[in-house]
Amino acid sequence: MNEKIAMGFHTCVDYELFWDTSVVEEQIKRLDIHDNELKLDIDILSERDIWLVSLAHLKEGIGCEVIPKTETQSKSFAKHFEYKITLGGTATRAAIAISRLGYPSLIQTSCYNEYVRKLLPDCIRAIPGVKDKEIVYPHIVLQCAGGVKIKANDIDFTTPKENRILISYDEDSLNLAVLEDEFGNEIRECEVFLLGSFTEILDFDILKDRIKKTYKVLSYLPDKAIVVMEDGCYTKEEFRKYIHSSLSDRIDILSMNEDELQKYIGRRIDIMDVDDVMNEIKYVYNKVGVKNIVVHSSAWVIAYGQSAKNLRPALDSGITMSATRFRKGDDYNIDDYMHTKSISNKIESEEFCKKIEQKYRENTCCVPCKDLKFVSKPTVVGLGDSFAGGLLLGLL
Repeated sequence: MNEKIAMGFHTCVDYELFWDTSVVEEQIKRLDIHDNELKLDIDILSERDIWLVSLAHLKEGIGCEVIPKTETQSKSFAKHFEYKITLGGTATRAAIAISRLGYPSLIQTSCYNEYVRKLLPDCIRAIPGVKDKEIVYPHIVLQCAGGVKIKANDIDFTTPKENRILISYDEDSLNLAVLEDEFGNEIRECEVFLLGSFTEILDFDILKDRIKKTYKVLSYLPDKAIVVMEDGCYTKEEFRKYIHSSLSDRIDILSMNEDELQKYIGRRIDIMDVDDVMNEIKYVYNKVGVKNIVVHSSAWVIAYGQSAKNLRPALDSGITMSATRFRKGDDYNIDDYMHTKSISNKIESEEFCKKIEQKYRENTCCVPCKDLKFVSKPTVVGLGDSFAGGLLLGLL
């Protein structure tokens, strides 16, 4: 009770697949997939379509979220791999991340089944968004390291960077529960609140209702409470802009990764080009209308806005948390976190941040990421969620 950190609203059961290049190449041959069929944006009508989109994103080094027509298609994709079962969802995984360091939190979930009860740490107090519903809609997580060669039929490419593909059809997420009064009454003493994205809601009427309820939930927070929203890649970009405009006056920090930034602006950018990066961050900032925007990438984290100069400790904390997950997965503690703090930064990232802060002094803070090229088996999924958890600790 009386938690200082609260989060909502997404919870899901993840099937984290163990990457196996031979399995991927076997499925390319089985489904007779060819290079000219790989597309970043197609309707997902079959398991084959999931492979087409996944391979296209792996080839380009872009993360994505795929929503099939049924959960059966997700399960069919997963059955080709070995996997472990974990909990996902931005709010849930962020809560789990900070629990590894001993921090309690309060979350409102969107599902509540045997896996949620079994896998949620004791120091996380959960308010179930749905009750008496045991159906599990798995979220399939395909993660791949950089430098992996995939060769089958006429497909022949090497993954340019570590990446993750998320695949799910989840009725609990499609109808994401928001308990405005029940949850709101529990967060009256919270100091920081993490709001996950609403990427899996595909019905606009449902979205409008949930955003209205979310606004009411946030009204229960103390006036000085800081609200962070972790953005996402939306199937319908107009939904994303509706959410931003509806909640902008109550969001203190809108956080997004490099893929989400580029999807918003509609083009790829060179993330090591100072002017290209800052021009687009400022463009999104002016469009969205929040107090501060944070963009986190594999090379740097940039804060821009009214309080950006004061966010450096929070950015450092977010980077350390996500880097700890990158190298240790779910198995880490406070000692691992502290060791991560001591790891050297990427040299090229330090130079980039110096240039940013020299040229764009006003309302700008840039922090370099850790040099983790020594990690042989990285965990790619959940890095943004872990970053968000670390960011909350820095704000707290």
